[in-house]
Amino acid sequence: MAEFSVFATGRRAARVHPRVILLGVVCAVAVAIPLYLVAPWVLPVRVYEGPLVQMTTEDGVTLVWYTTRPAACTVEVSGAGEQRRESAEADGTRNRVELAGLRAGTTYAYEVRAGGRPLTKGLVFETARTADEPFTFLVFGDSGRGTRAQYLLAAEMVQALPAANLVLHTGDLVYGRPDRRRYEERFFTPYRPLLARVNFWPSLGNHDLDEEGSAAVYQGVFELPENGPPGLPEERNYWFDYGASRFAILDSNMDEAALREQVAPWLAEVMADPMVRWRFVVLHHPPYTGGKYAPDERIQRALVPTFEAAGVDVVFSGHDHNYQRSHPLLGGQVVEVGTGVVYIVTGAGGAGLYSARQPRPEFVAAIDDQRHSFTQVTVDGDLLRLRQIALGGDLLDEAAWHKRTAAPPPLEEPAEATTVPDTPEPQSP
Repeated sequence: MAEFSVFATGRRAARVHPRVILLGVVCAVAVAIPLYLVAPWVLPVRVYEGPLVQMTTEDGVTLVWYTTRPAACTVEVSGAGEQRRESAEADGTRNRVELAGLRAGTTYAYEVRAGGRPLTKGLVFETARTADEPFTFLVFGDSGRGTRAQYLLAAEMVQALPAANLVLHTGDLVYGRPDRRRYEERFFTPYRPLLARVNFWPSLGNHDLDEEGSAAVYQGVFELPENGPPGLPEERNYWFDYGASRFAILDSNMDEAALREQVAPWLAEVMADPMVRWRFVVLHHPPYTGGKYAPDERIQRALVPTFEAAGVDVVFSGHDHNYQRSHPLLGGQVVEVGTGVVYIVTGAGGAGLYSARQPRPEFVAAIDDQRHSFTQVTVDGDLLRLRQIALGGDLLDEAAWHKRTAAPPPLEEPAEATTVPDTPEPQSP
């Protein structure tokens, strides 16, 4: 028995100290990361940015994603009783699939694959709804700082996803004069669940341009309509329809002459369609604001007369890092509900907040400068409901009104807008 005991003890497995295990893990990571950076093909390919839902229509959608290295990818789509597989167009690590022949207002499941291996799971998108169906969209801006507030607000917006059909951004997507490398941390990562499900429609903020005024980084990320004003760079101004509503996205970084002579006539034509029920405009610089900055008199002179003549219902902007809702305005004067343009500043998306001006200007109906927040708008026939939602789901503001007319008045030569004099602190570059 004694010999057996000695023999058994000799066969007993040696215990490994936890410090040895930890050291092994650290060494493995230390070797793997540099190896992956130098030779990424040694590890399995993965999606590191996206997917990004773009260009949604009633019968189609475009999907964009970036992989850790070039790879032949496909998308498998199922819904409306059918399944299909589409091969992606690749430009280096950027992959793009354009899907057509889909059914309106339908939810489709999709999966990105490479070499038969799934790179994503559990993803869905919805095609645009038809003109007679209600829909909801989210609006926010001035977000791309990579702050804790940005990430928390992004998570709050995910809670609104079941009811949201598209997302609009009022500019300054990524701060830092734009650096493509910052998009992963300050755009793709915080908004991953949003981007993979609903169409994200951006506008250009002043921080989305480089020192030469180029939007090359922004344009390289997004797939946008090429239907802007003649003679101006594509994708910086564009329009799209959702249901019976029309959205025009404007580049407000241009000089006043270009806004007046090129953007305004184009916008008047875009908004003239009598079949459109609601008309929305998105741009970065607010023509009316009671925040840190002065109301933008360039926009007041060059574009506000066209907003009014074309029957625009709501203008969304950012730049001032807070939330504001104006009374309906015509020519800079407060008018009855349903007879003017409502201006929404929704720039509390993640960057540092700006204080409201005191005393509050008469044209401001509601304002909040204490909480990061986003705007939720529901269009239901002739009724529009607007809610401003802060971190924690708190409701900061709520308003509703009916469409004033089914079509804009006949377009005439716009009258000069009445500017709102003010002397707040000057705008920053």
